[in-house]
Amino acid sequence: MKTINLQTEIPGPHSVRWGERHQNAVPRGTHWTAPVFIARAEGAVLHDVDGNSFLDFAGGIGCMNVGHCAPAVREAAQEQLERF
Repeated sequence: MKTINLQTEIPGPHSVRWGERHQNAVPRGTHWTAPVFIARAEGAVLHDVDGNSFLDFAGGIGCMNVGHCAPAVREAAQEQLERF
């Protein structure tokens, strides 16, 4: 499976619409560095709202060790959430 898979220009049409919404709805104090909006993430791969896939070179320390949506981490988080 190819990791990087571009279906549209960057940003794609859905990301452009989300960007316009962001500009109109979110206070200017927040910073956003990429003109794409991520729909889901698995391991080290991010998938945007336009169907493009990217390698995540900017995920935080927490994601770099186990990847996005690691099953063991999700299960542990779910167990903790159910306690509350």
